[in-house]
Amino acid sequence: MKIMRAIAIAGLMLLSAGVTFGEVTIREVTLEWEDVANLEGDELFNNLCAVCHGTGGDGDGPAVGALEKGVPDLTSLAANNDGVYSHRNVENVIYGKHRVVAHGAIDMPMWGEQFMYVRPGPGVNSFPHKYFARERVHTLSNYIESIQIH
Repeated sequence: MKIMRAIAIAGLMLLSAGVTFGEVTIREVTLEWEDVANLEGDELFNNLCAVCHGTGGDGDGPAVGALEKGVPDLTSLAANNDGVYSHRNVENVIYGKHRVVAHGAIDMPMWGEQFMYVRPGPGVNSFPHKYFARERVHTLSNYIESIQIH
């Protein structure tokens, strides 16, 4: 039930960002969680992360104004770490291992938990959910590495 609520909230954020800021094009077809299994890193990022982090990853997504906290510039993670991009740190944040909860609000969705409920195809029930979640998080991390400014 918590998962469905989180998905609904994320969808509402996209909708309200599009209505409020006028910069987001709302997809006519809702992204089904089953589709997440087939998305490349850039598509995954644009569908799940860009509303806050911006399509370029520099923290200027259309929903930023609705958030209490700022959104980090994902293009400068390596530059801010002596030129080293840390997959481990980025993946831990995406997965949800480093949660910051202030005044009852989380800072971003726990995508690792969300991805555990994604099925890679119809009728596939024995797929290892934790492995799949880690793979999707790694796919996102690889994409974020590709947008680093050097």
